[in-house]
Amino acid sequence: MKTDKKTLESIKKILEKNKLLTLSTFDKNIPHSNTAFYTFDNKFNLYIWSEEGTAHGKNMLKNKKVAVNIFDSSQKWGSLLQGIQVRGVAKQIRNIGMVKVGLLYLKRFPAAIKIVKNPARFHDKIFESKLYKIELREIKVFDEKNFGKGGFREVYL
Repeated sequence: MKTDKKTLESIKKILEKNKLLTLSTFDKNIPHSNTAFYTFDNKFNLYIWSEEGTAHGKNMLKNKKVAVNIFDSSQKWGSLLQGIQVRGVAKQIRNIGMVKVGLLYLKRFPAAIKIVKNPARFHDKIFESKLYKIELREIKVFDEKNFGKGGFREVYL
């Protein structure tokens, strides 16, 4: 990712500050949005843990293109706003990456250890859910605190 340090720091701070994202998926041109808890890695890939049988789970299997919004919903109208909008590609985590991603998820959400005792077991049938990776292709970071009123930056990966 080639972009300026200030933009990268802004993206990281927004990702760290927030825990929920809005995920938009599509099936036969019918949009669907849902919320999910997320974690991320140092390349800004996003990871969610979600049920396969949900509309978004089924949609991601059919159409890997997704859109995501992340922002603090308690921001006041007229204040200096921050958030990111992304486009990317979603796919299920396969066994080879399960432990690494599982550890990222458990580090961010330690209470999940009560449910998932081992990071390699996120896909166990008992949960009826999977870990998904969202590889970002485009990031639009809206950060009026750092870039001024109406200020945003776009990053293409």
